[in-house]
Amino acid sequence: MGGLVTLNIVLPWIIALIIYLAKKDVVTNTLTFLTLPILIVTAYFAYIQPHPAFIETPSWVDMLITLYDFGLLAYFFYQGVVRKNHLITILATIQIVFLVIVILMMPHSSTPNIYVDNITLMFYLIVAIVGVPIAIFATKYMDYSEKGKHSFVAIVIWFLGVMNFAVSVNNIEWFFALFETTTLASYIMIGFRGDKEAINNSNLALWMNQIGGIAILVALMIFIKVNGVYHFTDLLKHPNIISMAALGFLSLSALVKGAQMPFHKWLLGAMVAPTPVSAILHSATMVKIAPYLILRIAPVIKGTLLAKLLIITTGYVFVVAAVIALTQDNFKKILAYSTISLLGLMMLAAAVGTPIAITASLVLIIFHAFAKGFLFVEAGVLEKAFHVKYINQMRRLIEKAPLTLMFIFFGFLNMTFVPFGTFIGKWMMIEEVSNFLQHGSYIILILYVGAGSAFLSILYMKVLGISVRKAHGIREVKWVKLPKTFNFVSVWYYAWLLAITVFIAPFIADFIVPIATTIAGKTPDISASGLTLHMYHSTLYFWEILGALVLLLLIHALPYFVRFKADTVHPYNCGEAFPRHMETWNFECLSRYEGYFIAFSVALFIMVVVLGGGLL
Repeated sequence: MGGLVTLNIVLPWIIALIIYLAKKDVVTNTLTFLTLPILIVTAYFAYIQPHPAFIETPSWVDMLITLYDFGLLAYFFYQGVVRKNHLITILATIQIVFLVIVILMMPHSSTPNIYVDNITLMFYLIVAIVGVPIAIFATKYMDYSEKGKHSFVAIVIWFLGVMNFAVSVNNIEWFFALFETTTLASYIMIGFRGDKEAINNSNLALWMNQIGGIAILVALMIFIKVNGVYHFTDLLKHPNIISMAALGFLSLSALVKGAQMPFHKWLLGAMVAPTPVSAILHSATMVKIAPYLILRIAPVIKGTLLAKLLIITTGYVFVVAAVIALTQDNFKKILAYSTISLLGLMMLAAAVGTPIAITASLVLIIFHAFAKGFLFVEAGVLEKAFHVKYINQMRRLIEKAPLTLMFIFFGFLNMTFVPFGTFIGKWMMIEEVSNFLQHGSYIILILYVGAGSAFLSILYMKVLGISVRKAHGIREVKWVKLPKTFNFVSVWYYAWLLAITVFIAPFIADFIVPIATTIAGKTPDISASGLTLHMYHSTLYFWEILGALVLLLLIHALPYFVRFKADTVHPYNCGEAFPRHMETWNFECLSRYEGYFIAFSVALFIMVVVLGGGLL
């Protein structure tokens, strides 16, 4: 197992280094394509090995990580000085001081620093299957009037290795190093184009994510001082005596990295970067560290005041981010807000901590990774091949990009309807929260899940409605030929989403349920008989799955042939008829309340810090 884990972590770094140094198209394109089967094979062989497994590391690796920590923070400090951003400099200084204190306080521990279990292996597979195709897409995307192709692709692949390392560490000080490495990666990628807006947004990402790093260091100091531990597995051994204050700060770092309000602006700022950056941040890596971290500590915080406050905070973001998304016109911003919203639901489910809720969180993580990687790739295709960035520009797109539009439809349907995984995850949460009706403190759970799901459905239908708007009939369809790389990545995601949807019952029962059992310590009441899914007293039959897929195919097709039209006659206009066509509702009026939404999120954030950690 140790060798396979090392390969999953180190291989992306080696491939990225070769691409960066060679700077040749043939090397970049070939190695990036080869990375896909290589990482899938290494992830698969790691998955079939006996697990969970502790992996011992030499003492020099621990020293190297510590030196790397200080070097990384020194770089942050330097960037703050160079860019004359005092906030970056101050936060980097605080981290350096806190890290010194942590190192001086840290006792010797015989607990191994690497721990590989089901959730680690799940992320290996997500990184390989979802993350690598984004790097492949970037090899062609960067050929469209973009500079620094080879460096950019190298950074994306290196980032995949960072993510694999982050989900493999047991030592929380090591996790801090990887947490801030993802901060470094986002800083570099968001500012990649080097213009003023890119630099400003990369600065924003750097200082906001450093707050999460500070929270981890504070948590470490408390863990060491109060409990004498600094490994995730040691936290789970004594759940009744672990400091809630430390767990509160650890949760705080997840809220920051997960772009929960009021820290959502750093993720929105990533929209100025090349589109593969958005794809990689939203799908397989970066923000998924947030629900991953809550899942790691879920058995310890389950049922506590901290868990309830996390549910209130993340549930609020789930609903409000979906509402704000309705006001957006930029396609990538709509996708970004929906990511922020669904991250809230993933963390909410993880904080609930029951076996069913943990399963729902895992289902959402996996299907969201596939769907968002898919949709951001299509956003990149729209941007480069069709010069479309706003949903209003998507009208009549069917005439020249029917295949791309079909992929976008499929991605959005995957985020909304039965039998796709995102819907199943929400269904699981509704089933689960119905068991809490007798507990008044959990009533808000039902309101959150119901309202957030409704608003997201409206959001996705808004985009679909505009895309298929047909005011004057379809003229001759003129296909625009797309590069083979674009088509390969699109078909790759489409095929995977279709496959795991058709076989969703055994996929959940045989793959996700064992992971949930490892985390929750109890097997969820979910099973499969053939291709039919059973949960509690509810059943999703295979014929219903197939029927839903056929119905969705009709939804794909009908808008191309049906036009709704009504003529209106206004008074005082001599009876002249004004043609009107059915459109999606405009939600621009809601944008005026965004400031209030964010202000309330600040109050919730403070509540988690002060009350969740038991500091009062």
